[in-house]
Amino acid sequence: MQKLKKKDKHPLAINILKLNRYNYDFLNCEEVVFFEYIVVKGMAFKKKKEFFHSSETIRQETGIKKHSLKSIISRFESLGIISTEIKGMPRVKFFTVHYPKIVELIPKIYQLSKNGQLPSDFSKHLSDFFIPLVDNYLQKNNIKNNKEELNNKEKYIYESEEGEAITIFNDYLSSLKYQKNISSTALKFNDVDLFRALKNYEIEFLCEYLDKYFEEEHRPSLNKFFTFDSIAVNKLKYIEQKIVDENDYAEHLLAELQRIYNDRIEMYNDDDKYSRAKSKTKLVVNKRIKEQLKTALKFRNELQITHSFTAYADDLLRGNLSIRKILPYFLSSKDGEYEIIDNYLDHFNIQYGYSKN
Repeated sequence: MQKLKKKDKHPLAINILKLNRYNYDFLNCEEVVFFEYIVVKGMAFKKKKEFFHSSETIRQETGIKKHSLKSIISRFESLGIISTEIKGMPRVKFFTVHYPKIVELIPKIYQLSKNGQLPSDFSKHLSDFFIPLVDNYLQKNNIKNNKEELNNKEKYIYESEEGEAITIFNDYLSSLKYQKNISSTALKFNDVDLFRALKNYEIEFLCEYLDKYFEEEHRPSLNKFFTFDSIAVNKLKYIEQKIVDENDYAEHLLAELQRIYNDRIEMYNDDDKYSRAKSKTKLVVNKRIKEQLKTALKFRNELQITHSFTAYADDLLRGNLSIRKILPYFLSSKDGEYEIIDNYLDHFNIQYGYSKN
């Protein structure tokens, strides 16, 4: 533990009184933590327009879970508080904090008094804090980057993030070694191969597929994993083939969901209790839905999804649900939790068992 320069009178990490200033109808607790984190980080990089951090670094420094962090970053982008861009070598996520937007959202971010306004003393306190940040933001965005600044940034990225990427990757390999009982020989790799792959893939994405590789392949090794495509020279053969296979599998499952839906329509049309005939409907499928399904398959298997969809389709066809976007609602998730799929799966297991109806 780092030696304290002066006596630490208040060892707790969070000032609860200050935490109560936030409007939790607008930001939840984890979003408040991330909000303060990016404001402080933006201030620390005040000489630059943006700062960079991997998702793993942010997770370690804030304690925010991986799937929550992804959702929070997406929401902050939609609010206009931040923007992100993946660039550089290795591939790094850059964050730009938009302080003018934060000032605009202050009435929503913080608790208002009974008269619908911020308390005057707190309003001044916020102004004194944020206005200099806004001024600095506007000044930086009015100055075009010259060639020297660009070169310095690339050098800074290379020297700083190269080491961070190696650290993250080695930490991951250490964990993988004990989880899957992998020999040290199988985990040997060339740093050059890693940085070559990072020109095309984020470090978290690379680790995700490496985990699958050691789970599925016979006599796997990192040297074999780092086999590059002869045409797309920075793409790994295993990952690209795996992506194709996952897309094909998602297509197959979508066709199965369509078949289930049509079969349920036929069943209800043959049932005298349901007088109104229903026509077969083509489920709307687009790129986003395919990605939603591929993500869902990381957490729920095919049987769970098809069983759940059977109960879900029945609820729709009985008129118990009024949903226009059938698949987006069914595949919706929050923080890695699939409430709709799980609820209908429970319903299927209780009411249907493993019958074919």
